Parts: sequence; structure tokens; C-alpha cells
Amino acid sequence: MKKSMNKIFILLLMILSISCGKRNEIESIFIANKDEYWQHYDYCYNTGGNCFKFKKDDTCDLYLMFNDKPFFRLFNSDGDVVNDPGTWSIKNDSTFIWDKEVFKIEKLTKNEILLSYSDYEIKGKKCYVRLSKWAKTPQGPKHLGVENNAKE
Repeated sequence: MKKSMNKIFILLLMILSISCGKRNEIESIFIANKDEYWQHYDYCYNTGGNCFKFKKDDTCDLYLMFNDKPFFRLFNSDGDVVNDPGTWSIKNDSTFIWDKEVFKIEKLTKNEILLSYSDYEIKGKKCYVRLSKWAKTPQGPKHLGVENNAKE
């Protein structure tokens, strides 16, 4: 009996370590390098252009992208409007929680993330959000491209 309990305990530890490892891998993709940002585009509402930087402390900042220096400007506050940094997390290796919104991770590469959500106005309508990675370069903002090696 004691041997079987030890085997079950070891098996549970292995499952937990694999799960945590995958979550850490997913989180590391969302956390961009120093001069990298995720540009947001929502296909249901044809809105986007804002950039975000997801940080290790589970917060994210809003940036606006310009063609003049500085290319990416922190936009958590706009004079009379002040927003705290947003929050984010990964749940169950396939769910992205962004502030209070819940997204399913559809596609995940180091330069592109495709998320989906259920539209709150139209029941049963599935909407998509694309996060595309951009970098600050001496020549200006540069789109880092799309890859074909998605982890689905």
C-alpha cells in the first residue's frame, strides 16, 4: 500500500512539473524583450493599433506607436485620465486572462499570438484578437513578422 501511494505521489509531482513548465513557456512568449511590444488588433470591432508590454510581475502597460522619437510612448496616463497598469495571467495552459477579459489561445509563436473570445453582444459569435510583435529600432518601429511554427 505504501509503495502504491509513493508511486501516485511521484506521478502527481511529474504532472504538476510538466504543467508548470508549459505555463512558464507560454508566459515567456507574452513577456516581450526590452524594446519589443505587442500590437493589438480586434477583428470583430476592426479596432487596434495600441501596443502593450506584458511584464513578469503580471501587469501590462499601454503604449502608443509613432514614427517619430520616442517611437513607443507609455500611455497609462493621458493628463487627466490615469489608468493603472493592466493585469494578465495564463490559466490551464490555453486561457489568457487580460484584466477581466477571458481569451482562448488559438495560436502562439514568438512573434504572433491569436486569441479568441465570445462576443458579449451577439450570443455564440466567436471573435479574434491578433497580437503582433513590433520592435523599436534606430530606423523606427519594425514589425517582426509572422512565423509558421505555431504551437496550437
